[in-house]
Amino acid sequence: MIPRKLPLGKVPIDVLKRLLELAPLSEDVIVGPGIGIDAAIMRSEDDYIIAACDPITGASKEIGWLSVHVNANDIYASAGKPRWYVATLLFPKDSTEEQIVAIMRGIREGLEETGASLVAGHTELTNRVTEAIVVGTMIGSPFIPGKYISNRSAKVGDAIIMTKGAGIEGTWILLEERGSELELPARILSKIPELKKMVSIRKDVQALLRIGINNIHAMHDATEGGVLGAIYEVSEASRVGFEIYEESIIVREETQILSEILGIDPLKLISSGTLLATVDKDYAEDAIKVLKKEGIDSSVIGYIRESDRILVKKAGERLRISSPPTDELWRIIGSC
Repeated sequence: MIPRKLPLGKVPIDVLKRLLELAPLSEDVIVGPGIGIDAAIMRSEDDYIIAACDPITGASKEIGWLSVHVNANDIYASAGKPRWYVATLLFPKDSTEEQIVAIMRGIREGLEETGASLVAGHTELTNRVTEAIVVGTMIGSPFIPGKYISNRSAKVGDAIIMTKGAGIEGTWILLEERGSELELPARILSKIPELKKMVSIRKDVQALLRIGINNIHAMHDATEGGVLGAIYEVSEASRVGFEIYEESIIVREETQILSEILGIDPLKLISSGTLLATVDKDYAEDAIKVLKKEGIDSSVIGYIRESDRILVKKAGERLRISSPPTDELWRIIGSC
């Protein structure tokens, strides 16, 4: 049998399902690993413990800061607050002390912003990597004692709400790393600091919780695979379908311009900072209002359905989504 070569990015779902069959679980694990599950929920004596783990592999700048926020977002999306952070830092040979310190300064900045503490980790130089890699684990506890939200709980009929815009993180990374060579207008390059601030979903979640935690059935930070990948993962985790409308999906000007120049589909671009939430349809209008009150753009982009997974294009074409997309950032990185 010829060995199967896999693409860059997350492993395909069929491979991941086989890997997850090898994972043992104990009785105190309420939500364990699964397709579309970014955070685990464990039972403790007093409450629940929420834990998430993610590496930073697509960015090359501010990876320490980004690692903290990406992992914190998975805690927020479970209706939790980040508390303890564990970091593994791998550096290529010939790395300098200054390079290591720079990443640690970024981690400190992220921890100060999230209120979490660095509690453990590992740092080494190795000839097995060619660029610095940060693998972070964030551990947290519920905002509301005894309450959490899982991506396994989306319900048929739920409204699907998105915040801020598609491709937030990917736009920030590409503008930061390639903006100068693309000869973009100054007003677009000036958006870099604003996009960085958007990477956290803390304000989004805290605002949304005001409609009542029981009216929110699933929340997901749209990371690898972008908005389209995120909603697919939620539907897979909850074993439901969806119908979303391209015309309702928020795409910021800087993302649209960058997409046109690089030939990117913004719906498939990594998007930490974009919160996707499925809420009781009777509370969708309230959700939009509480987000607007906090100055957060949001939109109802579709609904949870029983089975089919459909993207309705602006021209009316109905596309069946049979698998999560490969992230556009990997395609751009791979072509460089």
